[in-house]
Amino acid sequence: MPRSHRSDIDVLFQEARAVEMLANEADVEPTKLQEYWAIAADLITLTADIEALQAASPSAGYDDPQLLELRRRLRQITSRLADVSAP
Repeated sequence: MPRSHRSDIDVLFQEARAVEMLANEADVEPTKLQEYWAIAADLITLTADIEALQAASPSAGYDDPQLLELRRRLRQITSRLADVSAP
């Protein structure tokens, strides 16, 4: 049975959902809660932006400028989440 092909934007959306799951499980010190909630808000906004690009340009390729920007934002959010949840 052949595998279905997922577009680059679908893969990015799945990565963002995985980061959301990690964020839900993050152990954050009370002094870092404000930063954690800022990261969570950025992640929600990013997910909405990814969904908007999926609707507007479902075949956005790996080197599409908008997709590259969304990917950069996800990496930045992931890094910030790692910093805030570090012991």
